[in-house]
Amino acid sequence: MSANRNITRIDRDSSGGFLVRLMRKGKKHTKFFADNEYGGKRKAQAAAKKFRDELESKLKGYTPQQLSKIVRSNNTSGVVGVRLVEEVDSRWPSKPTYQYWVAQWSPSKGVRKTQRFSVEKYGHDEAYKLAVKARAKGVASMKS
Repeated sequence: MSANRNITRIDRDSSGGFLVRLMRKGKKHTKFFADNEYGGKRKAQAAAKKFRDELESKLKGYTPQQLSKIVRSNNTSGVVGVRLVEEVDSRWPSKPTYQYWVAQWSPSKGVRKTQRFSVEKYGHDEAYKLAVKARAKGVASMKS
């Protein structure tokens, strides 16, 4: 993790300082640490880091389980982590198109699992149902 994460240096004509910006559960937390108020650049930066560290320890973010349930504005399937994918196979002159319902989840940090269900093989509705079921099973296995 970066030592200066969520901290931005802002230099103005006559002065400068460090801006701490942190977002937790949809709420923004900000505070500016001016060099001249804290006795110089290094002290302002140290105060900003201390403030950031205290905020991070006090304000917990979403758990992986909670994140997995947040519906994004671009969701078109109606189910978080399930999407319809259309692929063109350019290896053939006819360039056939294949559709899949894809389920995706993260069982642990840095790991992404994906399962695809062919619309051609299962039919549109059944492939969708299988993807929804796979997603639910995957989310249930996630670490909190």
